[in-house]
Amino acid sequence: MSNLKIVLDETPFQTAGPFLHIGCLPNAINIEGIFDTDLGVKPFAKKDYDKFITITGSVFDGDGKALDDIMLESWQSDENGVYSPECGFARFVPDSLTKKFNLYTLKPGFMNNVNGKAQSPHILISISSRGLNMTLNTRIYFEGDDLTNDPLLSNVKNCRNDISSLIAKKIDEDIYLFDIFLQGDRETIFLDI
Repeated sequence: MSNLKIVLDETPFQTAGPFLHIGCLPNAINIEGIFDTDLGVKPFAKKDYDKFITITGSVFDGDGKALDDIMLESWQSDENGVYSPECGFARFVPDSLTKKFNLYTLKPGFMNNVNGKAQSPHILISISSRGLNMTLNTRIYFEGDDLTNDPLLSNVKNCRNDISSLIAKKIDEDIYLFDIFLQGDRETIFLDI
């Protein structure tokens, strides 16, 4: 009996649940008094907001329906391609009426990866929602930027995949459209990280 080995079963994945907004972004849905400000509302609080861009879009399910019970988080470098622990993180949700999200941020600069290879300007996106067992991760690149030598995009192209689902379309001087499709023919490329 002294040699018994206790083996515990792995706990099952849990979905985020329908109350994700309340716990993470109460002010965004007009529940005030929990936090002074929600975490990630201003990804670059000390930067000049006149230089910001807007990334807008919707998250669509497999039936093409825009969702609002979803939370997005982003992480990015500044305009010089520098990551900082004090800034660059944002958390946001789609509007319950329009089903559109808006990310007000700086356009990131070119940066080098751990191997020293230049990466095109991009923003990392993480998506959480009820019904998802784990977050989905993707990137936003920008129409008009040089994307030819980006290591990640080169790998995607080498797999003969279309990279268009990763590119935000410029619709105005400082406004980009980036829709995310969770399933279907237009499914966004998600990263296994």
